[in-house]
Amino acid sequence: MLDPQQPPTPKPRRLAPLGVALLLLTCRSERAGADDCAVILDRIVALELAEQGYRDPELTRRKQQEFARRFVPELQRCEGLSLPPGARECIARAGSAEEISHVCLR
Repeated sequence: MLDPQQPPTPKPRRLAPLGVALLLLTCRSERAGADDCAVILDRIVALELAEQGYRDPELTRRKQQEFARRFVPELQRCEGLSLPPGARECIARAGSAEEISHVCLR
């Protein structure tokens, strides 16, 4: 039974856009820095939580920190990969994690 006090952790399959996003970063022009990679992960986590109905900024911050620790190797591999033109602005505007992976990072 789900504990109503414990927010769900996004499922690995729900975080598949992160993997796709990180792979797609290899395709184009400007290079991603550590800050870019962190912003992508933070945005995906925030969007996934919002899609599940969670809007608490403190919960979002905690989950972003948790996933940043969990995905250290992926974030390190992300650094130096290519970003398509306009990716940063697109990520900031994205309404879903899928939009980040399928639109912003293509």
